[in-house]
Amino acid sequence: MMNQTNPNKINYGKVLSAVAHDMKNSLTMMFQSLQTLGNQPEEQKHITASQLADINYQVQRLNGGLTQIMGLYQAEGDRLVIHSQEVLISDLLESVICQNDLYTESTGIDCELDVDEDLLWYLDTELISYLIDDVLSNAIRYSKNKIIIKAAIIEQQLQISVTDDSAGYPQQMLDAAAAPIEQLDSEFGRMGIGLLFSRLIAISHQNNVQYGKIFLTNNSKLGGSEFMIRLP
Repeated sequence: MMNQTNPNKINYGKVLSAVAHDMKNSLTMMFQSLQTLGNQPEEQKHITASQLADINYQVQRLNGGLTQIMGLYQAEGDRLVIHSQEVLISDLLESVICQNDLYTESTGIDCELDVDEDLLWYLDTELISYLIDDVLSNAIRYSKNKIIIKAAIIEQQLQISVTDDSAGYPQQMLDAAAAPIEQLDSEFGRMGIGLLFSRLIAISHQNNVQYGKIFLTNNSKLGGSEFMIRLP
């Protein structure tokens, strides 16, 4: 679990610079893929499922980077500015899965959704959709065959989990998830920046003295990694 730290001491200038650099890397990789395709003889020009999956992944990263920049630019008091509304959780999760249909089909990954069709909750649709989309796209990249997205009310909080059958999170990722938030922008590189933004999304969802929390483990029922967010 990512522990609450107060006050947060985040170098937002450094974080934004890191996000922009990451986006530049994604653009470079996409350009290289398209250049390789363009250099093929006209009669041989075609894109493989693997190349399509890689380009789709980089597009997702670019979209995520833009969301991070816009969110962090509006951050106030070390929290994101959120716009909560009552949301049908099944619709939100189905939309995220549909956004990744091309990726799952090209990689042959089975993505299963487990959620009560009538489950409603107050949250920021854009930020939570971004977060689950980011987790899902990474799960697709590293999974072997299957991913399960599940949502339910646990201890009067909304719990959304993404589990897969990958080799699991690297130890550095688990260490970053357990670190104080002010260390994430300096000690854990790109993965720290991603976790930092995820953490800000979670804790910005507040109900009285309760804050959202994020959990990362390698104990999923599929034998791989599990990402979990709880929102009050």
